[in-house]
Amino acid sequence: MKGFFQDAVPPARDILLFESGSQDIFARALGAIRQSFPQARLHLVTCWPDSPPGPFASLHHVRDYRGTGDKLRLLASFRKNPADILVVVCSKEPVMYAWKMLALLAVPSKTLIINENGDYFWLDWHNRRTLRRFMQSRWVIVRKEFLLTGLRAIAFPFTLLFLLANAAFLYSRRWRRLLLWKIRGKPTS
Repeated sequence: MKGFFQDAVPPARDILLFESGSQDIFARALGAIRQSFPQARLHLVTCWPDSPPGPFASLHHVRDYRGTGDKLRLLASFRKNPADILVVVCSKEPVMYAWKMLALLAVPSKTLIINENGDYFWLDWHNRRTLRRFMQSRWVIVRKEFLLTGLRAIAFPFTLLFLLANAAFLYSRRWRRLLLWKIRGKPTS
């Protein structure tokens, strides 16, 4: 998510596209992207067996990267040679969700988000209101609950870690007592 606090759009020489979800959404957005950036080379990561029409500088089918190691190596190659712009389709379909989230975190590029209408907006501070409404509609959160839901999402891993540590402590204490009882033959305090 490079350039989140900057409005400036980098010169688009290379654009990395993550096609996921409905092909018609992506086809509408692809036409607009090609018009907006006519000189850019397009690199496509797709979940579909057949790619959309048009020339692409490189084409990656996710079915060819079965293992986690293969997927991480592909994302590392995108990080090593980053595109100027990363385009991600964020429709309400959970297709390639992990790929998209990892790409958002790993690839240092200015990000363009495509919604289910084929419209797109930049993922930056200037569009924070649009992003907030977009996330609220996806997660069905009313405005009053937005902060509370965010705090719950932050607190969840810590709560889970505490509960797991507590369970491990209690079970280890129980097994220690059982082991001592077996060895000594009498209860311990």
